[in-house]
Amino acid sequence: MGLNLHSRMLQWHPWCNSWCDVFMNETRSSRRLLGVDAARLVAILGMFAAHIFPLYETSGIPAYSPTFTGTFASGRASVLFMVLAGLSLTLLSTSLTRKRFSHPKVYSVLVLRALIIAVLGMAIGSINEGIAIILVHYGLLFLLLPLVLKLPRITIWVVSALWLVLMPILWRPLAAAALGQSLGHNPSFGDLLNPQLLFKDLTVTGYYPLLVWLGFGLLGVALGSCNLRSKKTAGLLALVGSLIAILTYIGSRLISLQNAELIARELNLKASLVPTMITTGRLPGMNLEPLLDHSAYLWLPTGHSNSLLSTLHNAACAVAIIGLLLLIIGYLGPLGRIVAGAGRAPLTLYVGHLILLPAMQDYLEPSTIWWILVAATAIFGIWLGFSKASGPLEYGVRVLSGADVDAAAKDKL
Repeated sequence: MGLNLHSRMLQWHPWCNSWCDVFMNETRSSRRLLGVDAARLVAILGMFAAHIFPLYETSGIPAYSPTFTGTFASGRASVLFMVLAGLSLTLLSTSLTRKRFSHPKVYSVLVLRALIIAVLGMAIGSINEGIAIILVHYGLLFLLLPLVLKLPRITIWVVSALWLVLMPILWRPLAAAALGQSLGHNPSFGDLLNPQLLFKDLTVTGYYPLLVWLGFGLLGVALGSCNLRSKKTAGLLALVGSLIAILTYIGSRLISLQNAELIARELNLKASLVPTMITTGRLPGMNLEPLLDHSAYLWLPTGHSNSLLSTLHNAACAVAIIGLLLLIIGYLGPLGRIVAGAGRAPLTLYVGHLILLPAMQDYLEPSTIWWILVAATAIFGIWLGFSKASGPLEYGVRVLSGADVDAAAKDKL
């Protein structure tokens, strides 16, 4: 009877069709964690800002000061992106298992996905050398993390916590000893001819050294092992993440400012510029590399320093953002759908802005570029938020990796 009534309603009111489609899409996509999709958008927008706006600006005294981007986006956005990589890997693995993929098939899909993303990163690496492109590292992360997916939840949490604490300490002397032994550009196919230097750049000396950054992926896997649909879990992540982020940031700034004289001496820098330097990590003609030989480096608050406290702070920020968005996304209504929809196309948006930026930066002001990219992102959000579609690159990676195959249907053939 209910079915007949529903059919009559559709006949009497053709416009009901579109509303029913939206409702059914909501039901079918209810397995998606919209808060995770929204966190992807936050990461993408943060990287947009870090790639468009300067990290510091000229001022009266002390000559340079951090910009909003240099203070808040640099480092945190890319770390959030890496944490979400581990989380996404766990969700994808669960989804494939639900589709009746065997364990070997799941692993083969994840490996293919990793290789496709790494190859894409190498293919576009030389398009914009002004930006440290993360895709090769992102792909390698997808290649390594499946090895820990089957570990017990508590084991994954312990391993990720130990990695985030210990690896920045072990990385610093290795980076100091290998100073200057980096590619000096984004990884590309030509670098495969020098595998030793490529390996050293990817693991130790590059912009995203996997020796440290693998810890962010492990943290994402640990998060993926939790019940992220639980409000209690989301609230706990938001609270604990925020507390650790606040404590590590305050601690790192206080300790670093106590070492201001040492930092100024080692970097040949005016003492008045130390607060800006430890925030942005660079100023004209200088960076933090000469400080790698000193233990003071461990306590720096700088976003991309890979210092101990910076690593813990950025990881905690990622956890807090994911927890907060999981909590609030359901209360945002259509806006939440749009935000989460844009977050379903992170690869498309990331690669797209890398390709467009060189041309736009020649003719447009940073603020104009920002609003163009935000408008394009909003269009993707509206399109994907109210449809079952995927971003173009996301769809391509899914098909090429074999994740788009319905294993259950294939078994019936």
